[in-house]
Amino acid sequence: MNPGASGGMRLLSAVTVGALTRRAHVRVTADTPLGTVVDEMTAKKRGCVLVEDGGALVGIFTERDLYSRVDHAGTGWSAQAVREVMTPRPVVSQPGDSLADALRQMIAGRRRHLPVVDDAGRVLGLLSVRDILAFVAQRFPEELMHLPPDPGHET
Repeated sequence: MNPGASGGMRLLSAVTVGALTRRAHVRVTADTPLGTVVDEMTAKKRGCVLVEDGGALVGIFTERDLYSRVDHAGTGWSAQAVREVMTPRPVVSQPGDSLADALRQMIAGRRRHLPVVDDAGRVLGLLSVRDILAFVAQRFPEELMHLPPDPGHET
């Protein structure tokens, strides 16, 4: 734990990823057509899918990938296998990692999701920025409710 860290980061350093209830995630195989992947993301209201092979994580496909890596010019994109546009070997977290470390990984890589895997690389769940924010809001409800307004914040 960083002795110079703020109170919030000290709390996040003391809590592990495994202590949070991870949200249900969408699982697909690398051969799954993008049309099916997008339908699953939409139906389950998820911003990403984890691409697995026999329970092992092989990639992640996010809304950002859908917008930046998929050529929507024709109708063929929906038949394209997700393996062609997923992020292979994504950055992951493990249950013993601190929330502070997970948050640092998210911020550094501009990620909203981190797959959670065991030592063998098997998927245990998915951690999102929203999960961390919900944890902080539950631990500090009064502090968050009484934050002063930020006059520099645009609406």
